[in-house]
Amino acid sequence: MNRRQFTQLAIASVSLAPFVSVAQALASYEQRKTQAQAVSIKAHKDFMAVDGIKMMGNEKIAMLLYPGFYAADLVNPQFIFNTMMGASIYLVSPTEDLSPVEASGISIVPTHTRSQCPDDLDILFIPGGAAGTLKAMQNEQFIAFIKAKAAKAKYITSVCTGSLLLAKAGLLKGKSATSHWSTLDILAKFGTIAVKKRVVWDGNIVTGGGVTAGIDFGLEILAALRGKQYAEAIQLQAEYDPAPPFNSGSPDKASPFIRDVVRDMFAPLIVDMENDLIG
Repeated sequence: MNRRQFTQLAIASVSLAPFVSVAQALASYEQRKTQAQAVSIKAHKDFMAVDGIKMMGNEKIAMLLYPGFYAADLVNPQFIFNTMMGASIYLVSPTEDLSPVEASGISIVPTHTRSQCPDDLDILFIPGGAAGTLKAMQNEQFIAFIKAKAAKAKYITSVCTGSLLLAKAGLLKGKSATSHWSTLDILAKFGTIAVKKRVVWDGNIVTGGGVTAGIDFGLEILAALRGKQYAEAIQLQAEYDPAPPFNSGSPDKASPFIRDVVRDMFAPLIVDMENDLIG
């Protein structure tokens, strides 16, 4: 090989180097992806083989929307329910159309109208709110719809002040249930045994406390339907490992000043809800 041929070969080698590098990287990616898929398949099989885990199901879950509900009351448990492979979730419109429903500053688009909501529900769920919940309590058609769907539901459930709607429908009389801490006294006036707890079970009635308790609530229902280890896996997937920056998440832990001002901010709403109860 003369000098000219050597130079040409060297130039060709340099020009081809990036393509060789790309080809090697692609081959490495394909190999790693194949290995990763094999690992994932094995993990799924190992998980499905655990006694007590129900990987697939066909649960029907209706989550009722109404103007002014708290979005987080719905979204937190909806995230948990959505991990239930095979389950069907119905975000039910308060009307007979699928117009977006205002929910504490954002809009949620329903997936089904009331007439499309099944009767044979596994879970009937009601989110809470503030002024929106009061208006919903005064809506006779909405309360009648809750009562009708609850008649055949396997689990009748709520988070936060959603339990007031269940109580208004006459579903909590003599039952233990919880609500947002500021409305526990009102809940008791419906003849409910009001319990200050994150999640309360009484037969097929399952209620969660205020807003964030919706995650605890969702995980407990998930464990009941799909198995404890299924729920543990979803808790890990969600990285639900609370470490709040402040120790003021309940009236028992908050400073007296914070507790009192937050309670007093709700005072007009509480009066309106009590007045509605009397009426």
